[in-house]
Amino acid sequence: MEESVFEGDDPPAAPEVYVFPDTIPAFSLRNKKWDDLQVDQFRDVCWNKESFAHLVIDDESKELVHALVTNQISREQGTDIIESKGNGLIILLHGGPGTGKTFTAESVAELAEKPLFRVTCGDIGTKPEDVEKYLESVLNLSKIWGCVVLLDEAEVFLEKRKITDLERNALVSVFLRVLEYYEGILILTSNRVATFDEAFKSRIQLSLHYDDLSKGQRQKIWRNFINRLKRMNQSSSIQVKDPGTLQIKEAESIDIDFDDVECYIGELAEHDMNGRQIRNAITTARQLAKFKQQKMSYTHLKHVIAVSSKFDTYLRSVQEGLTDNEIARDEGVR
Repeated sequence: MEESVFEGDDPPAAPEVYVFPDTIPAFSLRNKKWDDLQVDQFRDVCWNKESFAHLVIDDESKELVHALVTNQISREQGTDIIESKGNGLIILLHGGPGTGKTFTAESVAELAEKPLFRVTCGDIGTKPEDVEKYLESVLNLSKIWGCVVLLDEAEVFLEKRKITDLERNALVSVFLRVLEYYEGILILTSNRVATFDEAFKSRIQLSLHYDDLSKGQRQKIWRNFINRLKRMNQSSSIQVKDPGTLQIKEAESIDIDFDDVECYIGELAEHDMNGRQIRNAITTARQLAKFKQQKMSYTHLKHVIAVSSKFDTYLRSVQEGLTDNEIARDEGVR
């Protein structure tokens, strides 16, 4: 094969193209493993810029996050006098489950047009030497690939150091050093910051607290989910090619009575649910309607919420009427 084939920017044409492999190694950020992918299945990434607009937090916090992320993308050099120190954007998101922390991180990645590399304490481990090795690997790959890093459930690394726990102190020290020298966008989420080590305050550029959802916020979340299903329903009406048979067919539509559901958004928002519970209720209601061979409507949602709430009512009685957040505050962890 002539060397000129490799020198140009144009893709190889026949007959040269036939000697190239039909797969290419790729890393799955979701499964965190390498795999061989079919070259002809690659597509340009379509970033969902609307997701940040649908973020259900106060406008002041949203504007501040938007400004910091935009400036971080265009920043070439930090203001710290030590090179490669203090050039990253570290954001801490704190609040109860289902209040929008993870969705904020996902929206930031879409806004920045960067892939999201999500890791948890379970991925990293708790031994200082393992933590340092794993974090160095993740942050190095994230720098090469231009990722936004999400460290979920980061409270184990943020906990206050104690004189009697040397391993805990070493773990926190390793994490502090990583934060100090990371140059990209790193988002930490936690629902337990009452034991927060004060040394992290100077490393974290922005800390946001997520309160329990208000009725108005729950209405927005319900509406966002319903609108997303509407868009999916519209796109499903487009003819698609079945990759298995290469035959043109109609994509499967979403059988939902949108008019009926939208009439009861206010009633649905009355239920004290977080964002994750709302999503689960919609998913379960769709499965129930499909089982009954019916269009999903408010009736199915009402039925699912009524059944699910029985467990919450029982928990509340066991907890002497206190919510999870109230218990966490009483225990001094949130």
